[in-house]
Amino acid sequence: ILSLADKKKILSSPILNNDLLIRILSLVRTKHVMATCCLSKRWLLLWSLVPKLDYDDSSYSGENYATFTQFVYRSLMSNKAPVLESLSLTLGPKCQAVDVGRWIETAVCHRVHALILNYTLPYEEETMLSLPSSIYTCETLETLKLSDCFSLDDIPFSVCLPSLKTLEIINVEVSSLTRLLSGCPNLDSLVVDQEDIDVDIVVPSLRKLNMVNYTGGQKGSGFVIDARSLVGLYIKDDVFNDYHRIEYMPKLEKAYVDITCGVRDHKFLKAFTCARKLSLCLSFLEVLSPRSMIFHNLVYLTLNTCVLGWWDLVTHMLQDSPKLRFLKLHDEHDLLLTSIEPPDCWKPPRSVPKCLLHTFEAFEWYGYKGRRGDVVMATYLIEHATWLKEATFFSEESDDKRDRMLEDFTSVAAPSPCFTFYWSWSSDQGMTYSGYLLRKNKLLGWCYWV
Repeated sequence: ILSLADKKKILSSPILNNDLLIRILSLVRTKHVMATCCLSKRWLLLWSLVPKLDYDDSSYSGENYATFTQFVYRSLMSNKAPVLESLSLTLGPKCQAVDVGRWIETAVCHRVHALILNYTLPYEEETMLSLPSSIYTCETLETLKLSDCFSLDDIPFSVCLPSLKTLEIINVEVSSLTRLLSGCPNLDSLVVDQEDIDVDIVVPSLRKLNMVNYTGGQKGSGFVIDARSLVGLYIKDDVFNDYHRIEYMPKLEKAYVDITCGVRDHKFLKAFTCARKLSLCLSFLEVLSPRSMIFHNLVYLTLNTCVLGWWDLVTHMLQDSPKLRFLKLHDEHDLLLTSIEPPDCWKPPRSVPKCLLHTFEAFEWYGYKGRRGDVVMATYLIEHATWLKEATFFSEESDDKRDRMLEDFTSVAAPSPCFTFYWSWSSDQGMTYSGYLLRKNKLLGWCYWV
């Protein structure tokens, strides 16, 4: 164990040049960085060259909060880094809005690259903090992350953020997000987590979008997404919107879409036809067979079974996904909705889908309940998938129901030359798994493990 004197010698060693020391200090909270000035003469001004400033007022009580305010002013004004790479502020109700505004303006004057701002007030407080106007024309700003009690209701018409690549808005009051986005020509990543989002996202450069829209099932306006460069998309929406419109995304690779209120028909899916991996939880107002809609690249598909009409979506996706290899069904949902049973008259595809004949390898069903409609669908998939390697069923049913469900599959004829059937259920000891191996439709044996 090194003594304090030995540590000071190492830190003062010429082997550690200033650039390396500054990089190390950039990983530390600013209050700890400033404390290093007492290590040696060499460190007296080194702290002022650190390009990343990180402040958190959570450890300051009401009596000594003025100390925190003075500390921020002193260190921020004294910073001599050629470029301020980032300013992070984690602030509570003791902080004054006027101080926050001045700190942000100072950072803009220092040609800041990243602003991470978290301003939390008590629930009963309604005061929202507006950002200084200078932030909307900051030419060097590359990352802007806002959470909680900020207001973007006074966004000017002349927004110009040419360098902004990443924008995150979480629980922030905003009335004209569309106007803000119009001034971000090079935006690459957008995160919006709001109540009742009403926005037109028309950003040609956007590659990643994460949007969470919630009002607890209340009515809202709607949204438009027109971003042809999107590679990754995450949408979670439980609002009864007047409209959802998503334009075709030719570069899309992965999408998670959870819209449980009022998607009008399957034409909505046309925007996702280029995706390689899809996770869908969609409640359709009407069930229509889509035309000229082929998912040429789709390999992995997850469908949620908690919404009405999901079984028709299974049929359509099997028909229209010639390269599909993996299908997962599950009823896990934040709204705690239960799985809806497919009707006894579930209509399988008119002819055996191309994916079942050539590419389909694995099938998982979480929350399997063994109802008649469930058995019909599962049996169809197993009996028609020529190259199916494994099917896995996860269930939480009682022992007697589990035995009956297993019997439903004893006579299933799997055409695959080597097919493994796995079954799992919850037990007092945790999750228990069992499985048996079928080769050329002959049961070869069982296995159990915990």
